[in-house]
Amino acid sequence: MKKLSKRENQIMIALWNSSVPLSASALKKNLDEDVSIYTIQQVLQKLLKKDYIKVDRIVQHEKALMREYVPVISQVEYITSFVNQKTSFELASNFIKETDNLDAIIELEKLINIKLKEKGIK
Repeated sequence: MKKLSKRENQIMIALWNSSVPLSASALKKNLDEDVSIYTIQQVLQKLLKKDYIKVDRIVQHEKALMREYVPVISQVEYITSFVNQKTSFELASNFIKETDNLDAIIELEKLINIKLKEKGIK
């Protein structure tokens, strides 16, 4: 998954935080900065090409048709895609070293044993 530019990230955050599909003009209202509608439309096209968003529906607004967009990936999926295996290992090993929660350690041990069996090691 490719990292988002600043503008792409701003638009994705607005889409992630919205419970309804948003048009380019609705996104313009949601952004704090003074961004032109043309810039927003260009960023939306880039996000469409990257498959981060999709057109949810086309609606009539006054005399024009407007596309409304929704995210294809969640914010969690996006962030998780950048946590590499080394970071995951460091998080897990640090958790095991620091925790006093025996139930959590036992659950992790079960998960490790399941994975080892899947790989034919145990």
